[in-house]
Amino acid sequence: MQFATRHIVRIAAALALTAAATSAYAQDERRFDDRPRPSMDDRGDRDERRGPPGWARVRVEEARYGTRRSTCDARRSVRDEIERNRGAILVGNQLCGDPARGAQKILSVTYRCGHSESVRIVARENETLRLSCRR
Repeated sequence: MQFATRHIVRIAAALALTAAATSAYAQDERRFDDRPRPSMDDRGDRDERRGPPGWARVRVEEARYGTRRSTCDARRSVRDEIERNRGAILVGNQLCGDPARGAQKILSVTYRCGHSESVRIVARENETLRLSCRR
């Protein structure tokens, strides 16, 4: 009987630690949104030195890379590529890994420029996708 009681106490302790760790992780989890955060100088003006002018107003709403059956979220990589290459994105496994080995993959990006309507563009693996904010 004493063995069973010790066993139950150990299980209860493990469950309590798991619950505490899960709660701490959930409270620390940061929600990412891809809206650019403009830096401000002392006068409150936008600091255009933060990257190429014009691309800071691009908001990536969704970026999925892969096949119909298997995709990965490529928003962060797409955002980095936009800022680094002035709106050009080389479509490939460097975006978020290879979600479907041996299969032809596509990148689908939904974005908007400023307050305009969302635009969805698609390109195949090894192609270059070019975003445009021109109307």
